[in-house]
Amino acid sequence: MRKAWDHFKYLFNFDYVGFDSFEGLPEIAKIDGQPIWEQGKLKFAEQRFIKRVLKHGMPATRLITVKGFYNLSLTAELANSLLPTKAAVIYIDCDLYMSTVPVLEWIVDFLQVGTVIVFDDWYCFHGDPGRGEQLAWTEFRCRHPELRFSEFVRTNEAASFIYIGHD
Repeated sequence: MRKAWDHFKYLFNFDYVGFDSFEGLPEIAKIDGQPIWEQGKLKFAEQRFIKRVLKHGMPATRLITVKGFYNLSLTAELANSLLPTKAAVIYIDCDLYMSTVPVLEWIVDFLQVGTVIVFDDWYCFHGDPGRGEQLAWTEFRCRHPELRFSEFVRTNEAASFIYIGHD
């Protein structure tokens, strides 16, 4: 969030919306099982996150946090409260397949031509395309063939795509 603020604060009058359980990882489903994942791991308190971002210089009026596990917090009511705003960047740092699936389904109405979707943990699971964010993305693309994307940037751990429209 701090990097996003640094990059865009002088260019655009964006609001920044952070979605997190703030409780750490959810119960680990079999498909996401590996020794490094444990329920509750990676916990970072919401108030600690807010304090860190505000200390970095983001005004409180520009920051929105949505607390909860995605399968419960990403509701139609929440979408309606944020729409018709569209997303410039969607940064997906879910680690797990089971967390990525509801995020991808929920973001569809926020896409606009040029929206960049970044997957922070693209190469989790030793780069296995049948697991994690890669599997969730592949399935999402199969469920939504009308949505068109172009590969953008890849790093040693992340991958990104640009939404280029729909058929």
